[in-house]
Amino acid sequence: MVGVTAGSVVAAPLQNHSKPMPQYAIYGTEWKIDGVYYYATEYTPEQVVAIETCDSSAGCSLSENIKECITVTVSGDLEVNAVVVKEKLGVSIGQQICRSITCTGSCRYGEEIWFWANKDIIVKKIVQREYLITNHGEIATSNVAYAYIKMGIVPHCRPESHPQGG
Repeated sequence: MVGVTAGSVVAAPLQNHSKPMPQYAIYGTEWKIDGVYYYATEYTPEQVVAIETCDSSAGCSLSENIKECITVTVSGDLEVNAVVVKEKLGVSIGQQICRSITCTGSCRYGEEIWFWANKDIIVKKIVQREYLITNHGEIATSNVAYAYIKMGIVPHCRPESHPQGG
């Protein structure tokens, strides 16, 4: 004879042994600068900015002060406020930046010196990231934006002697 025991079957809930998910209250988002990196140098073409003539029979050493300027501009996707750019980079969008250089050349009596000038414009890449503002602090998102800022200038000059009128 085979014994059979009568009983009841009770359904028990499965136990979840994983950690409970933290509860976040999201108050909003904020874009921040994650980094600023050198991106490129733009080179402008040379142009004659001054011509001086030597009027001394002993020859001349002539100088010209050359001033080059740029206006700080931004292209791409600027998500941060312009105030943040000023705080992080020390320049304001729309600000004019000028640099001067003295160029000196020698020539003989009656010759001209042509002063050629150009400028290198420094471009930097601004990497920005969106952050969630929560009751547990800031959480970085995968949303990233890139902007490019022209903010530096390096002037160059080159003197070149020529026969007068040539």
